[in-house]
Amino acid sequence: VQQDNPFQTPQADLQQASASTLPLYRIASVGLGTFLGTPLAGAWMLAHNLQLLGKADRVAMVWGVAVCLLALTLALAFVLPEEVPTLPFAIGQLLGMVMLAKHLTEADIQQHAAAGGTFLSNWRAAGIAVLFSIAVMALLFAVLMILDV
Repeated sequence: VQQDNPFQTPQADLQQASASTLPLYRIASVGLGTFLGTPLAGAWMLAHNLQLLGKADRVAMVWGVAVCLLALTLALAFVLPEEVPTLPFAIGQLLGMVMLAKHLTEADIQQHAAAGGTFLSNWRAAGIAVLFSIAVMALLFAVLMILDV
C-alpha cells in the first residue's frame, strides 16, 4: 500500500450484492399483509420478493391474481345479504395469496434462509398492509360517493 497520497481512496474490489444479502419478505408476511390490507398488500410484498429473486416476469400475474381476488370479494360483498359472515372471504383471500406465494417463491425463500439471508420485519408488512387498507377504503368511499349509493 502506497502512502504517497493520504487523500487517495483505498483500492478494493467491489462486490455485487448477492441474493442472500437482500432482505425478502417471508411467506407469513405475505399472508399477514393480505389479511390486514387486502390481496393488494400481499401482492406488493410478493412482487418485491419476485423482483429480488430475478423472477420479475411473474409480477404482472401476481398483481392480476390480487386484483381479481379483491374484485371478486367486493362483488360478493355487494351481492350477498348482510347476514352472510365476512370472515370466509378474508380467509379465502388469505389462502389464495399464501398458496400463490408458496408456489412461486417457497424454494427460493428456503434457499435464502439456508444461505443466511435476511428477512424484512412482520411489523413492516403490517404497516404496509394498513396503508393499503386505508387506500382501498378511501377509493371505495370515493367511488360510492360518486355513484351516490
